Amino acid sequence: MKRILVCAMGSALVVGMTLGALRLSAGDKVLICHVEGQNSGRAHVIEVSINALLKHLDHGDSLSVAAGLHAGDECTIPDTTGSLN
Repeated sequence: MKRILVCAMGSALVVGMTLGALRLSAGDKVLICHVEGQNSGRAHVIEVSINALLKHLDHGDSLSVAAGLHAGDECTIPDTTGSLN
């Protein structure tokens, strides 16, 4: 009887940990305005892992521009280079 109880408790623990991990991974995504190509002039909102956020920001994507938009929406990243063109 003890063996069955221990197995049931162990199974419950594994299931609980798995569900908790799934919840955590679903919550660590953010929306960003993603540049489609360096010279394309086009961008759209995508959802990325928080772990990939810095790489995206490093190549010109924007976190703030995506506020209020949904994945797939078109977006515009303002020119921050200081050029007047």
